[in-house]
Amino acid sequence: MSPSPSSSSPRTADVAVIGSGIVGLSTAHHLMDRGLSCLLIDAKGPAGETSFGNAGSISVGNVMPQSTPGIVTKALRMLANPLAPLKLDWAVSPSYARWLLQFLNQGRLQHVLPIIDALSAINTASRSAWLDLGERIGASELIGHTGYLHVYSEDATFAKGEWERGLMRERGVAFGVLDAAQLRDLEPGIGAGFQRAVFQRDSLAMRDPGEFCRRLFDDLRTRGAASLISSASAIVRQGDGYRIDTDQGPVHAGRVVVAAGAWSNALLQPFGLKIPVIPARGYHLMYPQAQAVVQRPTLWAERYMVVSPMQAGIRMTSIKELTALGRDPHYALIHRLDPEARRLFPGISGEPVSEWAGNRPCTPDSLPIIDRVPGEDIFVATGHGHLGLTQGPVTGRLVDQMMAGDTTDIPLAPYGLARFG
Repeated sequence: MSPSPSSSSPRTADVAVIGSGIVGLSTAHHLMDRGLSCLLIDAKGPAGETSFGNAGSISVGNVMPQSTPGIVTKALRMLANPLAPLKLDWAVSPSYARWLLQFLNQGRLQHVLPIIDALSAINTASRSAWLDLGERIGASELIGHTGYLHVYSEDATFAKGEWERGLMRERGVAFGVLDAAQLRDLEPGIGAGFQRAVFQRDSLAMRDPGEFCRRLFDDLRTRGAASLISSASAIVRQGDGYRIDTDQGPVHAGRVVVAAGAWSNALLQPFGLKIPVIPARGYHLMYPQAQAVVQRPTLWAERYMVVSPMQAGIRMTSIKELTALGRDPHYALIHRLDPEARRLFPGISGEPVSEWAGNRPCTPDSLPIIDRVPGEDIFVATGHGHLGLTQGPVTGRLVDQMMAGDTTDIPLAPYGLARFG
């Protein structure tokens, strides 16, 4: 179902939710359960950005932030390797230089362990949140109980991963270490160069992230949510609520949720906030549908490339390009990895049928921001980085609990604004 014309939408609501990705849509879902009216505002409509193009893994077992001890050496090696995922858009590097320094600092051991605990808490809670949401909107068939597979092409990389595996054991992550035979029992189509793997059993897989978001959006519309396909340019206090300026005129709401991903910063700056969220662009290629090539999201650890089965075909995702909003994508970065995708799964056939790029909203510590703007009825839900799909539904539930003054399912301090000073 297509979004209704913007002109038919009411111009007032109890809550305006800016952003119609999985985070904003999940938040509106819970708020409407409490009887609040919601107005969804997004320039592209549901799943117009990263909620459409991700790898589809609901990574319940993920405990590792992007920055870890030794990240400086690792990053320099990546920058020297054309097949590595980390890329810098040098033309706009001053815009993210401070963020990069913060990112490197967060990789120090004294910072990493609390971050790991916070990641583990929110990701563990994500499984039930996803299953509940899928059942509520009648979209459970889009959620696969496949687990998440990490494969290795180098013994040295696998050996270095023992620290991560120990952290997973300590936090109760359900996983198994597979040898070559066990790996091929699970994924018969895997390439010959892969002999070791780690299988996270409780992780889920989204068969079509964009379609799930559209189904959730349609469910919200059926329940009475309004939508405005428009860019929000400003939030202004007005009376006992807020005016949101859009390119289709102003709308009004008693409270506002900013779930606009990498676009959130500009909306929050007038309230004295400058959140360290930058766009880290990811890319995907879609290949023609082929049976029995790949059964679940599969990460090649050395390349940080994921190949996933989707309803529309096979998707390969990779690249973390630090950039700025409004910059043109560099699609050559992902096309360069096409031969590597075929090394991972030799059964991939045919040329890519589509390409995509989107801006992940990344914080330096890899944790989302889930908090209230001090002194305001404005709530922030952004910065989910590489885990937006995983954390979207549980974030929506946490934002709803916070707004209602309830005790949240997990403590929100690790995800608060105060950690940035």
